[in-house]
Amino acid sequence: MPVEKNLNLIIENYVAEHTDDLSPLMRDLLEETEAVTGRSRWSIGKVEGKLMQFLIKISGARHAVEIGTFTGFSALMIAEALPENGLLVTCESQKEYAEIARRYFEKSPHGDKIRLELKPAAQTLEEIADSSIDFVFIDADKPSYGRYFDEAVRILHAGGFILVDNVFWRNKIFRRKITNDNAAAIAAFNEKVKTEDRVEKVMLSVRDGIYLIRKK
Repeated sequence: MPVEKNLNLIIENYVAEHTDDLSPLMRDLLEETEAVTGRSRWSIGKVEGKLMQFLIKISGARHAVEIGTFTGFSALMIAEALPENGLLVTCESQKEYAEIARRYFEKSPHGDKIRLELKPAAQTLEEIADSSIDFVFIDADKPSYGRYFDEAVRILHAGGFILVDNVFWRNKIFRRKITNDNAAAIAAFNEKVKTEDRVEKVMLSVRDGIYLIRKK
């Protein structure tokens, strides 16, 4: 293994070891996700999830929207951080993923804070009023990130936060010539946000890269 890659793995493991652990339910969800889909890497993981929880708690968010439920790991992380009267609307278009998510929402003491919408995210977002949301998490189909971002800015109140996942897209955005379609979409999205004057933003090298954005 190359020295740089080995060092990155050592750092990731060290960071994970010094971050609060997940509940048994969340560990079970990751295990089932891998067993059923082979794609547990699509879940945001412990470190990013805990960082998101800090952000939600510090900001005092009560109403949240998630674009891309997958099997429900990030939705439950968000719900855990919301207050008792909080609500998360989470968007998923794939029935097989939604069914796993719903089972785990029912097992969780925080599941009653979650409303899962099984339809295209664009339809759900159109139904949400302007300036009514505190926090938005974007982790869905990469070519639609720009559209989701614009909708997120619309539904957020001033001072609300957006967290965007996978803005490095497996480091493929750093290649001199980008040939991967998702990487190209992410690179274009990153440039869009960089020049966007409606928001403040900071990009962080957590996991596969995250963009932390605050509506002015």
